Amino acid sequence: MPPHFQLDEDNDIIHDAEAFSLATESAYQAAYSPLRLYLRQLVVDKVKRENPKLAAIQHRYRSPGLDRLFVFSGMLGNHSFFMIALPFLHTFGMGAFARGLTFVVLWSIYFSGFVKDYISAPRPASPPVVQITRSPAHTLEYGFPSTHTTYAVATIVYISHFMLNVWHISTVWVGLMWICGVTIVVGRIYCGLHSFIDVVGGIVIGIIEALCFVFFFDRLDALMLSTAGPLYSIAIFYFAMSSIPRSLDPCPCCIDSFCATSVTLGLSIGYWIHARLPFLWHTGQSDAISWDLSLTLTQNALRCLITIVLVVAWKVGSKPFIVSMVKYLVPDYLSQVSSEECSDDSSAKDSDSDCKQDCYVAPTASNIKNRRYGSYALMVSHENLARIPIYSGIPITMCVVSPLLFYMFGLMPSS
Repeated sequence: MPPHFQLDEDNDIIHDAEAFSLATESAYQAAYSPLRLYLRQLVVDKVKRENPKLAAIQHRYRSPGLDRLFVFSGMLGNHSFFMIALPFLHTFGMGAFARGLTFVVLWSIYFSGFVKDYISAPRPASPPVVQITRSPAHTLEYGFPSTHTTYAVATIVYISHFMLNVWHISTVWVGLMWICGVTIVVGRIYCGLHSFIDVVGGIVIGIIEALCFVFFFDRLDALMLSTAGPLYSIAIFYFAMSSIPRSLDPCPCCIDSFCATSVTLGLSIGYWIHARLPFLWHTGQSDAISWDLSLTLTQNALRCLITIVLVVAWKVGSKPFIVSMVKYLVPDYLSQVSSEECSDDSSAKDSDSDCKQDCYVAPTASNIKNRRYGSYALMVSHENLARIPIYSGIPITMCVVSPLLFYMFGLMPSS
C-alpha cells in the first residue's frame, strides 16, 4: 500500500518511517550495490539511534511559539519561496549574480535529491518523534540529507561571498543572514523532519556546492552564453537527469530534481536568447535584464507585476496543453513493464494515475538490469516528463517575454 500519514489529537503529522518503504530488505540486497547498501545501513542505524534524542528534545523544548517560528522558517526555505523571490533579482538587473544564486538554489535541490535517492534512508520515525509541518508531502521523501539545510547553507555561503568580497557590506548584515539560516537548520530538527545526521549531510553538501559555484560559475556562465551555449546546457541537463539513482521506494525527490534542473536549463537558454536581442540592452549589458535607478517606483512595481503574472500564467496555463502533447508524442514507458512487475493495484498499470501513490515497479532481475524499478514510475510518467518544458518555460518567459513587454510599455531605463 502507498505511504501514508495521519494526524494526532494535536493535529501533528504521524508518519511511521518503517511503513514508508514498499520494498523488502532482500529487494535492497538485489538492487543496490555493496557500497550503496553499506552507506544506507550506516545512515539508517544512525537515524534509529537518534530517534529517542529527537523525541526528548521536542518533549523538553516544544511550545506553540516555537512551533510557529520554525514552521515559518521552514517556509522561508522551501521551493515556493524561492520561486517567488528569485525572479525579482533578475527583474532588477542583477544578471550574473542572479543567475549564479538561482543555480545554487536549484542545483542544491538536485544534489540533495540525488543523495536522498542513492542512500534511501527514511526520516525519523513518528512516533516517538512528532513531525510538525504544513507540507505533509515532505514526509513521503527520504531523510538524508536535509534539502532545506542544503540550499539554506549553500545560498547563505554564496551570498556571503558577494556581501564580504564584492559589495563590502557590513558583517552585521551577514551575521543576521546567518541567524536566519541557523533558524531554518535548527527548525528541521525541532520539527522532527530530520535527524542530526540529515542536517550535517545537508550542511556539508551545501558548503561544497556553494564554494564550487563561487570559484567556477563565471566560467560556466560564459560557456552557457557562448554561441553553442544551449547545446552545453542541454547536454548537462540530459546527463543530470539520466544519472539520477533509481530508488526502490516511490520517493518524489526525482520530481523535484526534474523541476529544478528544468528551470536551470530554461534560464540558460532564456539569457542566451536575451543576449541576442540588442534592442533590449538599454544599460549596455547583454547578460542582464536592463534596470537602473532612473526607473520610478511605479515603473518598478509594474515590471514586477508583469513578471509574476507572466510566470504564473505560463505555469498554470501551459500545463494542460503540454501534458496533452507529451501524451501524444511520447511513448507510454510504463506499459513496457509487464503487469506482474507492478503492484497489485490496477491503477498502477495506468501511467496517467498518480504514480507517487499508486504505482510501484518491483525490482525483478530484468527491471534491475534496465533500471526500471521503484521511482522509475515517477520519472517516466507523462506528467513528470511534461514538467521539463513547463519549468524550462518559466525562466524563458522571465528573460525574454518580460523584457519585450518592458520595451513595448516604456518600462526600460532612460539611459
